[in-house]
Amino acid sequence: MLDMDPNPSSLWIRGLVALGLLAVTKLIWDTYFSSLRCIPGPALARITNVWRALHAYGGHIDRKNVQLHRKYGTAVRVGPNCVSISDPSLIRTIYSTRNPWKKVRYGAPFSDMYRPNDVLLEGHRLSNLFNTQDEDWHNQNIRPIRGLWSMTKVLEYEPFINETISKFMDKIALRFVDGDCAGNVCPADEWIGFFAWDVTANFSFGRHYGFLDQERDVDNLITDSTAGLEYFAPVSQIPWIDNILDKNPVKRIGPKPTLTGVLYAFKVVAEYQMHLTENKISAGTVHHTLDKYVELKKANPELVDDNQIVNWLMLSILAGGDTSSATMRAVVYYLAKSPSSMAQLVAELEGAAISAPAPWKQIRDLPYLDAVIREALRVNPGIAMIFERVVPQGGFTLPDGRYLPAGTKVGINPFVTNRDHGIFGADADEFNPDRWLQGKNESLESFEERSRRMKDTVDFVFGGGGRVCMGRYLAVLEIKKLIATLYSTFDIQLKDPNHEWKYRNAWFVYQYDMPMIIRRR
Repeated sequence: MLDMDPNPSSLWIRGLVALGLLAVTKLIWDTYFSSLRCIPGPALARITNVWRALHAYGGHIDRKNVQLHRKYGTAVRVGPNCVSISDPSLIRTIYSTRNPWKKVRYGAPFSDMYRPNDVLLEGHRLSNLFNTQDEDWHNQNIRPIRGLWSMTKVLEYEPFINETISKFMDKIALRFVDGDCAGNVCPADEWIGFFAWDVTANFSFGRHYGFLDQERDVDNLITDSTAGLEYFAPVSQIPWIDNILDKNPVKRIGPKPTLTGVLYAFKVVAEYQMHLTENKISAGTVHHTLDKYVELKKANPELVDDNQIVNWLMLSILAGGDTSSATMRAVVYYLAKSPSSMAQLVAELEGAAISAPAPWKQIRDLPYLDAVIREALRVNPGIAMIFERVVPQGGFTLPDGRYLPAGTKVGINPFVTNRDHGIFGADADEFNPDRWLQGKNESLESFEERSRRMKDTVDFVFGGGGRVCMGRYLAVLEIKKLIATLYSTFDIQLKDPNHEWKYRNAWFVYQYDMPMIIRRR
């Protein structure tokens, strides 16, 4: 007869010993036998993703990534099976439109970092165009609207942008510039956020959320969105935890911001359809984004339904305001920190004699305005975490000869490549718009080559390949128009010139604590 020990405490001890042995075995394997043992990095990162989750939770993983690459070189192991790359020349390889490296890990899609961005609605997981791991689904769903986001097409939104800029300028003047309110301190970070979200709503479905009018976060849309990304940033580094927390079928633990956005999008579409039925509006006459999507539905009913329209609108509702506001805040902050750059921009705007709101035709070719925007995108990209991909079948050999096997997670953080000394010079950590202009003793050929390399690197802030941000032209349009209008009208200074802003990197970069004094020019 077998001798079976029924003692529960003995079973627990055996279980703990077994788990301990597994942990030690994994530690030894990851440290000494892993195919990534040739890639240096923090000791803890070799054995667990907890290291990068903790730094993501801390809100400054961008700084840590820069420190590590300057210490270890162009490839840093930031997880047991994850490598951070800092070589700008590999952007086109990893994020190419041809044979792109996927967002899926071969054989184990549930380990992917993007899945926590799913929405759990009535027990079903809903992916979106940002986080989907199904390339065929992504291509099929993006193809009908890709043509709507060219520069020519987004210029059709200029009247909507003008309307919101005018509202913003009037509000700023009323609250902080004119009459008894002159000299009031403006929390610029907050008001720029209100503008960015309201302008996104205006060109998306022809009305403002109401942030500017009510001077507050209406329906907690901004708060919920921010909370969602503060959850996503660390949890995406250990994705399986999301199944226990936010996607827990018994009791979910976590914020519900993406769900808020989904429900808001459904509400907007339903109201629009009701107004069409009641003949309160006529589709095809407004030409905001929702209007165009409904026209696509009419033309292609077999391909487009209301769910599809909601999926498309989600891109604007959940991403448009946060990314563009990050760049606009960066411009305002860094110009306040660089009086010479501000003076040069103001002189250019005065020379152009632009009207307000600044028309695109008057500002599109202003070189210093372009330099300021590009430099703000460079030093403070709207997204500052690794855009994770997976090494395809056959593996990949780095330029220095080190080999990464298929299935290895790799990625580039634009915050890191935007500070590459080889591309941007020894002052890569500094805000300096002049780097985008031709030097006094620089030949045109050398400048064009240097400019091309810088642009190729900085453009990665919008992603790359087939997953590049469709709204990038619209973002540049609204940012340039607002900045040109602001600085041709107002003088904007930090209340204390020595004051330093604060920020939290939660996938999107959220800057805050920007007290400004605004006066008319």
